[in-house]
Amino acid sequence: MAENLKVTQSQDESTTEFGREHNEKLQALSRSMVAGLYMLVRSVKMYDPENAVFEKPLHQLQDIINQIIGKEGRLELVGVKDSFYLNSMLVKVDLNSIENQRYLLSEMRAKDVGGFTLTKQVTVPELKNFVWIFSKEQATAAEEDGLAGRKLLNMRVAKFSKLKEKLDKDMNDPGDQKVDRKKYAMTVYARSVFFISKYLESVRAGKPINASKALRLVQDFVDISFEQKTHFLGMTTMKREHEYLVYHQVNVCLMSIVFGAELGLTKPQLRDLGYIALFHDAGMTTLPEELATKRGALTADERVAVQRAPLISVRNILMEKGFSRSTLLRVVTTFEHKTDFGTAVRDARGNIQMIIPKTNLGAYAKIIAICDAYDALTSKRPYRDAYGPEVALMLMWTEMRNKFDPELLQVFMRVMAIQPVKVLSKRQQTLSVSGL
Repeated sequence: MAENLKVTQSQDESTTEFGREHNEKLQALSRSMVAGLYMLVRSVKMYDPENAVFEKPLHQLQDIINQIIGKEGRLELVGVKDSFYLNSMLVKVDLNSIENQRYLLSEMRAKDVGGFTLTKQVTVPELKNFVWIFSKEQATAAEEDGLAGRKLLNMRVAKFSKLKEKLDKDMNDPGDQKVDRKKYAMTVYARSVFFISKYLESVRAGKPINASKALRLVQDFVDISFEQKTHFLGMTTMKREHEYLVYHQVNVCLMSIVFGAELGLTKPQLRDLGYIALFHDAGMTTLPEELATKRGALTADERVAVQRAPLISVRNILMEKGFSRSTLLRVVTTFEHKTDFGTAVRDARGNIQMIIPKTNLGAYAKIIAICDAYDALTSKRPYRDAYGPEVALMLMWTEMRNKFDPELLQVFMRVMAIQPVKVLSKRQQTLSVSGL
């Protein structure tokens, strides 16, 4: 008989809470737990749960669950739409596991199981009792405490029918959820600012910390941007003059993600783009303060120092462990975004008449270059006041036009106006990043 397992009905707790902070170790454990449940539910369609084939996977699942309980003090797994939430944290699975997750959710809902809660260490016999719910011979749905004759004592099954009723009610009254989403966006922004601040400190010390820790922050930004575009872009107005470079890195990341989404990039591409943008100017932190804030023209030596900053950013990337296609993309984009798009051909009055492209720059580099310039122009610096958005865009379209892909700049100008509909022409909608 099960002694420490109970199946939950989370009627009093919100399953649509998005404010749980991401935890990389908990994510890894969560993915392993979902994968283990999937394998057991698949296997129970072919074998009796008492079969020896279940022994090893049950012990593995037991170890994972007990690690989570030891770390968190409790375990609440809930299936919402096409995803799982563990203790209110969205479980992120890779593309290869999406179909497995959907299968598991489908089988759980077929048995009216929306999830479960555990507050004590689990045993293998208890897990076996839970797996019996999905056996091919089992025609009836489980109650909150499991099946007749195979009761679960400290685990409660969340009935999917009741969970769905609550979710439907939440969908009809989404006000609080939207507020929570906006609060979470601010939380991710603040965490990103904190991380970049620490990262730039490590760069100045000559020992850059592992940048990959920011990948989850970028993924959260990508997810949020699809739902809160206006609020998302509004966050980029938060700046502190004495911490310009920190906020600049985060703001360019945000703008690049929204801009890239308008151009039709996929979520994985947006994550790559945002990740590169978040560190695009990290090398600038090594410049002396007096040079970074200098008024007036730079000397030849000072210009060389500034031009060397992108190489320092590249060096930091190459110092990381491993080298992949993604690493190469980061290196190339970080270097290219400082390269002018083309040479300006001017008329007799000095106005730009046409642009002659210099080289075939990558799409990510062209996107980041535009966002980088816009944020820099709209930021207050020791040597000038911030330009307003309209003035900044006018400068980019006139005096600085040769620095940017003119077609992408047109799209960016419309994006920054927060257009409610797509603004791409048919030709622009064919933008490809396959050559990156």
